[in-house]
Amino acid sequence: MSGNHLSDIEVKLLLCLFSFYREIGPGATPGLKGLDEEAQLEPWELPEAVKALRARGLIEYWELQPAVRLTPEGLQAVLQISEGRDGG
Repeated sequence: MSGNHLSDIEVKLLLCLFSFYREIGPGATPGLKGLDEEAQLEPWELPEAVKALRARGLIEYWELQPAVRLTPEGLQAVLQISEGRDGG
């Protein structure tokens, strides 16, 4: 993805959000509560991953809920990751 290396926790969160995207659709905006477990992250890793992905423009973040959602750029990045994992 254009030279930007993603950490393992960032990849885990992107793949988790992609799962929501596939199940619910482009409007999938899961709340942060419990998202660490869904993404198989430690509780302290989630804020770090959210901050990093938000700074890269790969996710949107809503403080009031709080919740997150893939941006079009995030979807493109996670599709590249998925293709790489599937060998394609």
